[in-house]
Amino acid sequence: MNNQINTAFLKRKEILSEATDSFRLFDGIGDGNSDFFIDVFAGHWLVSYLDKEPESVAKCELPRESLWFKKLDKNNKESARCEEGDSSNTQITIRENNVRYLVDLKIGYSQGIFLDQRDNRFEVRARSSGIRILNCFSYTCAFSVVAALGGAASTTSIDLSNSYLEWGKSNFELNGIDPNQDEHYFCRGDVFEWLRQFRKKQRKFGGIILDPPSFSRAGKQGVFSAEKDYSSLVTEAAHLIERGGWVLASCNHRGISSEKFGNELIIGMDNARRNIKTINQKPMTSDFPGDDYLKSFWIEIE
Repeated sequence: MNNQINTAFLKRKEILSEATDSFRLFDGIGDGNSDFFIDVFAGHWLVSYLDKEPESVAKCELPRESLWFKKLDKNNKESARCEEGDSSNTQITIRENNVRYLVDLKIGYSQGIFLDQRDNRFEVRARSSGIRILNCFSYTCAFSVVAALGGAASTTSIDLSNSYLEWGKSNFELNGIDPNQDEHYFCRGDVFEWLRQFRKKQRKFGGIILDPPSFSRAGKQGVFSAEKDYSSLVTEAAHLIERGGWVLASCNHRGISSEKFGNELIIGMDNARRNIKTINQKPMTSDFPGDDYLKSFWIEIE
C-alpha cells in the first residue's frame, strides 16, 4: 500500500504547482485501492475510509504535519480523529492557486473546502472581472472569494447556515478583502426564496454559481433533491442572468449521469425561455482520477 501512496504522491508533484499546497493525494480506485482516500491540507493528512481504517498509512514515510482519520458514513458524520501530530491544531490556513482558505481538520462533513472544485474556482476567477456574481449554496464562500479576487463588481453569497457565511467572511479577510464593503453581500436562507426575491427586485447577475448538495432543506419547498429539483433551480436562476452572462452548474450526485444532468440544465433554461449560446462539460480536476462523480457544466447565455 505504501508503494501505491508513494506513486500517487509523485504523480501529484507532476501536476500541481507551488501555488497550491492542498490536494487529493490518494483517490481510491483511481490510485489502486477503493477503500480509502487521502486529502492533504498544507501538509496535514486526512484519511477518509469506507470500512476498516487503513493502518499501514501511518507507516508511510512521506513527510506530514499531522495525520487524521475519518470514517465515511452518510448516516453518521463523525468528526475526524487525530492519530499523529498536535490534535489541538485543527484550524489551519491552506493555499490554492495562491488563494488562502481556512479549513478545520476535525469537523465531520467537509473541512471547509471541496478540493474537487479547484479548476472551477480558477475559471470563476478568470471570468468574473467587472460583473456581478451570485454564489448559491455558497458554503464557506470559496467561489465568492475568487470572484472578488478576479475583479467582480459585486459578490452575493447565499447559504442556509450563518456559521458558514461567517466562515466565508473569514476567507475574504485571509485574502485581504473587507467582507463588509458594499459590494459583498451575505444572504442567509433558502436559495429558492432568495432567487424569487431577486427576480421581483429585478436584480441581474453576469455570473451565477449553482453547486448544491445532493439533498438539503429548502425552506417552504421542504427538501431539495438534485435528482428531482435541479431543472427548477436552473429555471429560477436563469431569470437573473444578464445577456451574455454565464452559469456554472455542478452536481456530485453519483446517481445522476452526465447526460441526464446536461439534459436537466437544458430543460431548466428552456423553461425560463433563455437561449443557450454554449454548454460545455468540464472534466474533474486531475488529482481526482477515480470515480467521475462531479459533473460541472459551463453555460453561456445569449
